[in-house]
Amino acid sequence: MMLHFNPITIADKEIIQPFFDKSVFGNCDFSFSNIFNWKHLYNTTFAVEDDFLYIRFQTAEDLAGYLFPLGATDLKKALERLLQDAEERLAPLCLHAITQKMFDLIEECMPGLFTYEKERDWYEYIYSSEDLISLVGKKYQAKRNHINKFKRTYQWEYLPITREIIPDCLQLYDRWCAENGGCNSEQSLIEERIATQQAFCHYETLGLTGGALRINGEILAYSYGQALGKNTFGVHAEKCLSEIDGGFAMINQQFAEHNCAAYPYINREEDLGLPSLRQAKMSYQPHILLEKGSLKLQ
Repeated sequence: MMLHFNPITIADKEIIQPFFDKSVFGNCDFSFSNIFNWKHLYNTTFAVEDDFLYIRFQTAEDLAGYLFPLGATDLKKALERLLQDAEERLAPLCLHAITQKMFDLIEECMPGLFTYEKERDWYEYIYSSEDLISLVGKKYQAKRNHINKFKRTYQWEYLPITREIIPDCLQLYDRWCAENGGCNSEQSLIEERIATQQAFCHYETLGLTGGALRINGEILAYSYGQALGKNTFGVHAEKCLSEIDGGFAMINQQFAEHNCAAYPYINREEDLGLPSLRQAKMSYQPHILLEKGSLKLQ
């Protein structure tokens, strides 16, 4: 019998979040904020049946894709439901954002049925929160230099993101967008702008935590995210105007110190294959490069 998938609404957080809270994988895909804010791009739907959460979405090739099913009971039965669902929809079963740990669990209950292809552009960067807070050692010397110059150059303060400053954060996003090609012309920026507006519109309900830098009287940098289980905090967004010398290093360090110190690890998500983003993320010396890929039937 085909699974009954429904579009995701903000009210569905109460249903979906408990599954994410119990996740032990630490990947950014199991974040209600990420799934909700980007549903317009992926046409994301979900089903909860037999104590399992199933998430289905549309890939860039307009094919159906599924995430790893989350639940505490019979994984084999859950995978059989996905196989049946894909067959009834006349679509090949493909699971995305699969980590090695997930693949091992699938292989244990369905050996040899799937092939696993890793995709470097979707690897996630996970750091020691202590490293990003303290920036100790020679490998972080350049970061400390940027921060010290920032402190010498600007009058600044770090403050939590609240409803009162969200309009300033949105204004900053528009300025950042204009710097990077324009939010109304570049398709990826159009999609990201929708996700950003969703995040700030539903900020409290989504359970987001964020901070901003007020520099010379203006909000010119911000970052926000949410917990990914008990041990990892996921950073969903980080913006700063390019004219602010050392601004990205400063918001990175301040956000880690003020918002992530209670978690051993900080997940700063993927680089999407963008060379400049990959270089920036590698420069912070990831503690774990979380490999992910796709699973397809043999």
